[in-house]
Amino acid sequence: MSHKIITKFRVATEDAIDELLHLTRTITIEKYAHLVSDEAIENYISTIYNPKHIIDEMNSFGNQWLVVYADEKAVGYAFVTTQGKRPEPLKDKKAVCIADFCILKSDLAGAAKQSLLDKCLSIGKGYEALWLTEQTESPMLSFFEDNGFTGGVEGNDLIELDIQMVYMIKEN
Repeated sequence: MSHKIITKFRVATEDAIDELLHLTRTITIEKYAHLVSDEAIENYISTIYNPKHIIDEMNSFGNQWLVVYADEKAVGYAFVTTQGKRPEPLKDKKAVCIADFCILKSDLAGAAKQSLLDKCLSIGKGYEALWLTEQTESPMLSFFEDNGFTGGVEGNDLIELDIQMVYMIKEN
């Protein structure tokens, strides 16, 4: 069954914020519930994915939020930024970070993740490199590798939960 897939840039409107609050909460629980306590997840969500924080991030220069839709239903999002600490190999390069790249579990096997990544990669064309962090045991690692990212050093600068992460880098 084929779905109409589209990825859109989002700005800080009430609808976009509500959509992102739903996606961030749902996907955070899906990704981390088996790794950390419910209390740790709730603390993380209330700190990072609250309305004020999302509005501030959406209105910050150098940040872009994308939402991918399957048949007009929001099924994932990405947060792309030029801000933050970068991995050592990119210290002196013009680089952009895919700080969040998340798809609902129910849509992981579909075309939504490729559409979302393609839009992220188009943002990154003006840079020497892109990077992201992903769980060391994530099934998404092979997807990123298939799209030109290589595994880097382990690190956890962008994730506040105590989860093993790895930097993945794509040079342009």
